[in-house]
Amino acid sequence: MGRVVANRYRLEEELGRGGMGVVWRAVDLELGRQVTLKRALGEDAGQIRREARIGAGLLHSNVVTVFDTVVEGDAQWLVTEYLAARSLEELVDEDGPLPEEQVRRIGAQLAAALADMHSRGIVHRDVKPGNVLVTADGVAKLTDLGIARWTEVTRTGGAQLTGTLGYVAPEVADGGEAGPASDVFSLGATLYAAIEGRSPWGSGADGPFAQMRRAAAGRPVPAERAGRFAPVLAALMARHPADRPTAAEAITLLTADAPVPRRPHRRLRRRLLAGAAVAMVAALVAGFFLSRPLWTTASGTPAGANTLGADPAGTDPCAAISLNSLTGFGEPFVDPEVLNFGTCVVTTTLPAEAGKVQTRLELTGPLRYPPRPPVPGKMGEIEYPEKRDDGSCERAVSLADANRVVVTSRAIEAAQDAPVCSYSDSVLSGVLTALANGPLPRRAPLPEWSLAHVDACGLLDGATTTGVLGRAKEPDRAFGNWGCTWEHNPRTITVEFSREWPIEKDDDVPGERIRVGNRNAVVAPVPGGHPECAVQVVHRGYTPALPVLQGTPPTREEIAVVTVEDKTAAGGDALCATARSLAEVLVRRLP
Repeated sequence: MGRVVANRYRLEEELGRGGMGVVWRAVDLELGRQVTLKRALGEDAGQIRREARIGAGLLHSNVVTVFDTVVEGDAQWLVTEYLAARSLEELVDEDGPLPEEQVRRIGAQLAAALADMHSRGIVHRDVKPGNVLVTADGVAKLTDLGIARWTEVTRTGGAQLTGTLGYVAPEVADGGEAGPASDVFSLGATLYAAIEGRSPWGSGADGPFAQMRRAAAGRPVPAERAGRFAPVLAALMARHPADRPTAAEAITLLTADAPVPRRPHRRLRRRLLAGAAVAMVAALVAGFFLSRPLWTTASGTPAGANTLGADPAGTDPCAAISLNSLTGFGEPFVDPEVLNFGTCVVTTTLPAEAGKVQTRLELTGPLRYPPRPPVPGKMGEIEYPEKRDDGSCERAVSLADANRVVVTSRAIEAAQDAPVCSYSDSVLSGVLTALANGPLPRRAPLPEWSLAHVDACGLLDGATTTGVLGRAKEPDRAFGNWGCTWEHNPRTITVEFSREWPIEKDDDVPGERIRVGNRNAVVAPVPGGHPECAVQVVHRGYTPALPVLQGTPPTREEIAVVTVEDKTAAGGDALCATARSLAEVLVRRLP
């Protein structure tokens, strides 16, 4: 049995030891989970306290989570998340330089972590391969948060210089204070080491002061293996801090090259996209050296940054998804003709046909009852709900205009072991990067007959809803007016729009096939929750302009769904007659 710290954490295995501390894998005896414990060596317990304070304010999927600090005698211990992972330094030492695509995936995750830290006024100050953990399924996480490593190096002497100076920014090596731009340089230097197998300031074989002189002069050793990745490294490691991208811009830079085409079977389209991507990287790199982006305002802030712009309902939700954020997991395919008009669905086929993961991005309006009051003009924090009972994983964020982006991933077709939260994290990181550059692109105009132009609240009149609820109630409008809710306890009426596979002959759509007016419909109780019945009314069938996912029907239907819920009803069946009467009113008002 190992030693028990603070009557709770049993030390199992020493993972590493350095000039500043010793790290152990341990078991939390109270919660029954593995954790990492780090104890400062010598008298520098202040390091532990600093890291704990910084880590306590961060909850990012690419930053090692800080759980607690404990004191035993004169020793202070930091308790963090345990990862079955190797450091990037170990990965390169043991496996050799990494391929470009793997370096890009790691880099994009680290840039997302730094962007989140910088938005909170936190500077890491010691980004390097030894402080990056990489799991077997490719998730990268920053560790050793907020340690003033440069201060440590000058205090403790030459034995600590080599590891740090290999990745330090020129302005820091020249005696300046580290800032966000210094973190971006160190990110570039870390990726340089991943693809080249050595530090940009040399191996350190000629002594730490030779590295220090090269670093201060900003003269990295020329890259030999980077190839087309060299311009990206050059942008991240620009000599002057003002010439480097921000961490948020670095995400775009790391994911922009050679995107997977949305419709891969169209060869000409694929070639054009690949060429455009190369041009995009060149333009991005040049832009970081020559000028600020053209979309910024006089204050340097992108016009409409972190908002959906003046016409949120006109936003193309599929334009928010960077397919490069998913190519590391398999082959993604976008199907824009599913669910409502503010939703885009990407299905990723895993390698060797090992199953599929479906990722859904939804644009929604403000929360009706937000957990904390929104701050006008500022984005909220990324939300990390627990996995749902069905295994799906959601990530969400409220934008500066109070609209929301919700990303949900779930395993389908035998992909239950897929890291679905990583899918959601990767997609949301790409969305935040796109939004930082201004509102997303507009969607192509939808046909005049589409429900996209219909106000859902206008499909039921006040007399009808009052008759069901027993009292007149003002409706709550959903994003884009594509949904509407009337509520008076214990009853709720909802109208929602959706795009579905043809429902009339679909065995996966339970219920009675009926006619409501001149429309096909399906009526059925809604399983789970309070007693509820829904009628799905077919508005119009159509053939999508773009190819659909292989194996799915070639046509789609726009659907208007009317639902009635009653907490006191004997069951959903008892509400279906009311739901049908509501559907009859709705059909008379459909265009």
